[in-house]
Amino acid sequence: MVTPGPLARHPRDLDLLLDALTTPSPAENSPWRVNLPTARRAVGQLRVAVWAEDARCPVDRETADALATVEQALASAGADVRRTVGPVGFADSLRLFEQLLHATATATTDDEAGAAELAAARDLHEDDVSPRATFLRHRTQTHRAWLRADEERLQFRGAWHRFFADAEHDVLITPAAPTAAIPAGTRSLMVDGIERSFFDQTGWANLTSHVGLPSLVMPVARNADGLPIGVQLVGPAYSDRNLLALAEDLASLLGGTAGGI
Repeated sequence: MVTPGPLARHPRDLDLLLDALTTPSPAENSPWRVNLPTARRAVGQLRVAVWAEDARCPVDRETADALATVEQALASAGADVRRTVGPVGFADSLRLFEQLLHATATATTDDEAGAAELAAARDLHEDDVSPRATFLRHRTQTHRAWLRADEERLQFRGAWHRFFADAEHDVLITPAAPTAAIPAGTRSLMVDGIERSFFDQTGWANLTSHVGLPSLVMPVARNADGLPIGVQLVGPAYSDRNLLALAEDLASLLGGTAGGI
């Protein structure tokens, strides 16, 4: 579920890479084909929702300003831009993401390590809600617990579908992270002078992969230190090419402020 996908300097390169990812190799002799929609709408015809903030994962002032610049650029181009909250609770979505992610991670352990984790999980106190305890419980969850989590995943997927279909949103834009890029190797995260959990760095990016939605992250500005600030474009299922088209248009609208994709 943590699948960053291909990296590129321009949306056209990502479009080429998307072809490579969705085209089966001749050696596979596979009957399946993925025909993603290619209809491209002008920016002025788009209905854009913006989920700009959430108390569970606050963003710093520079990131908020960068997102506001994106909103202004799209609105100036004629897009219908509306601020909104997401279709699912931020905390609930991340809890489910972590549960499903850790459940799959345990498959790489051998029997001895797995038995040790089961024993450690049994020794946990019920009131222990530390990251280590949560990690152990998720890695040793029962099949019944995973089935219930998978059912919750389907309910979340339905909520996202209604968000795009019933509320008539073509795309959702969120922060990519609470701050600009952080130095490699750091294990701390400061948001406007307040220390936050390091794992908040991926909070916004972890909202959609476990429900099967396409998302794209692109730089749109730089902070005072010259580090890139990104936004995340999220679309309904199978709208990958539409997101690439919007990224290309948005980079053009922002001019030199966007930097490389």
